[in-house]
Amino acid sequence: MNFLLSPFQSIWRHRRILLLTSIHEVRTQYAGSFLGSAWLVIGQLMVLAIYATTYVVIFRIRPVDMTVYEYILYVFCGLTSFLPFSNGLSAGSLSLVANRTVLLNTVFPAELIPFRVVLVASVGMPVGSLILLFADLGLSQLAWTTLLVPVVMVLQLLFVAGLVWMLSLVALVLRDVQHMIQYATMMLAVITPIAYTPPMVPDALKILIYVNPLSYFVISFQYLIILNRLPELKILLPMIALSLTSFCLGYFVIRRAKGAFYDYA
Repeated sequence: MNFLLSPFQSIWRHRRILLLTSIHEVRTQYAGSFLGSAWLVIGQLMVLAIYATTYVVIFRIRPVDMTVYEYILYVFCGLTSFLPFSNGLSAGSLSLVANRTVLLNTVFPAELIPFRVVLVASVGMPVGSLILLFADLGLSQLAWTTLLVPVVMVLQLLFVAGLVWMLSLVALVLRDVQHMIQYATMMLAVITPIAYTPPMVPDALKILIYVNPLSYFVISFQYLIILNRLPELKILLPMIALSLTSFCLGYFVIRRAKGAFYDYA
């Protein structure tokens, strides 16, 4: 039980400094820019425009059970999940390397540095979800399933944090990690069901959806916001298991391997 509770207890114990430093990081990212934090919205809309142009105009993809407008929102659901995942994984894996000076800080534990980076990168999820919810009002009334969207956000946050805890340790001794992640996220952008629906995938290739952990979060967003129904158990249960396992295992590893900070930082 302690294995499951320890990471949550640590975050709760340092919640105030974690929140304050995260807010500071978000403000710092956009400090000096003319549009400031409006880039949180503009950036996502720009990526959506590229995806929509590519798949709706060029490839002319038309799912049989969706209008063009519904399909565009369906794609945006996937991006709302994918972009924070990609940003958190890339920045978080190098967070310990980039913050050597605070590794010995006892006020802000070093293991919370990667978590803070993931937290900051995940700001795009609630922003994107709010855009989606307002856009969805143009199609129909909001369903009760939208109340579960924050749950999926938290589960994805836990999943990415666990991965980042382990990858940030590896990055201390193997700097190739950043290149591996770069190419991995490029591949995930293609094989994750962002711009296509699972029924569009040939049966022989459907395994690509279920071996890709990000698919469970993307599909859950799409079900809850656009399709207005609960994801199937074969999506829900693995998503919950992946999140809790990644989070608890990642925290356990980084706590046990703290000695590596001093040898390689």
